[in-house]
Amino acid sequence: MSLSRLRLLLCAAFASAAAMAESPVIEVAPQVEVQPAQPQTQPQAQSQPQDAPANAPTDAEMRRYAAIIRGACRANGVEGELVHAMIWAESSFNPNAVSPAGAGGLMQLMPETARSYGVRDVFDPEQNIRAGVKIMGQLLAQFDGDKELALAAYNAGPNAVIRAGNRIPAHPETEAYVPKVMDYYRRLQARKA
Repeated sequence: MSLSRLRLLLCAAFASAAAMAESPVIEVAPQVEVQPAQPQTQPQAQSQPQDAPANAPTDAEMRRYAAIIRGACRANGVEGELVHAMIWAESSFNPNAVSPAGAGGLMQLMPETARSYGVRDVFDPEQNIRAGVKIMGQLLAQFDGDKELALAAYNAGPNAVIRAGNRIPAHPETEAYVPKVMDYYRRLQARKA
């Protein structure tokens, strides 16, 4: 191929590219066949209240640990709905949940805390719930039955609540956690009624 022919081909290619760059580009979406939605004919297996958030525990999840929660609550003077609300917020009733900080199980116990309460397996629901409820019972006693302060202490530690002047500490996680659990608690009380 001669040099002049090569130049001619290159010029033509550049001219074509320049013309395409100046022209508007119109993209056409591919045709997609849309099927109408089929009505759901099967009832849902697990029931949830109509106004419950998407992650609300089902009746089956609530019953699964109910006996353990009832026994631990009776032994430590803690309301069952409060414990259910904590578990809902902490782990969404997943006994194998692990937080980024390393807390584990249904009530998200830190390994050191779990050991200090005699928990050998943080993922064993019974050990986890019994220890978590015992901690909550102690916090409720320490903060004169104030659920919000006890929840803040459960999340951030009792010293953080004390340093904050017996108020919810200004930690974003704790400031979000307390109202979340209280909302769940109220929902569960209404569900029970």
